[in-house]
Amino acid sequence: VLAGSGYQSWLLYQQHRSKLAGREASEAATQYAELLTTASPGTVDRQIIELLDRSTGTFHDRYAKQSSQLRAMLIANQVSTSGTVIDSAVKSADATDATVLLFVEQNFSSAALKTDSGGQLAQAPPDVTAMALTLHRDGGRWLVSDVVAGQQQ
Repeated sequence: VLAGSGYQSWLLYQQHRSKLAGREASEAATQYAELLTTASPGTVDRQIIELLDRSTGTFHDRYAKQSSQLRAMLIANQVSTSGTVIDSAVKSADATDATVLLFVEQNFSSAALKTDSGGQLAQAPPDVTAMALTLHRDGGRWLVSDVVAGQQQ
C-alpha cells in the first residue's frame, strides 16, 4: 500500500511538472511567434537579435544565415508586419522539451503594394497561419529549436 501511494504521488508530481512546463512553453512560444511575425524596417535589426537570442540548434543556425536576406527584403520593400497569436495549444511537454501549436493572424503592408487614395501604403488582407514551435529548455529559458509554418506541417 505504501509503495502504491508513493508511486501515485510521483505520478501526480510528474503530471504537475508537465502542466507547468506546458504553460511556460506555451507562453514562450506565443511571445516568439508574435516576435517572428512582427517587423518593420525600423525594428528589424533588434528583432533579428532577439529572435536569435531566443532560439537554438539548427533553427537558430538557419535563421542566422537567412536573416541578412530577410533584413534586406524588409527594408527594400518597406514591409511592416504585425502578428498576433489568436489560439494555441500544447501538443506535448515535459521538463525539457515541448511542442506548441499556434494560429497567428498577420497583417502586413509594403511599398510593393499600391498606395491607397490618401497616399498611405495599402494593406493586404489579414492572413492566418498555422505554426508548430518546438522548444527546448536550456538554463531555465525555453528556446525555440524549430518552427514549422503553413503547409509544411
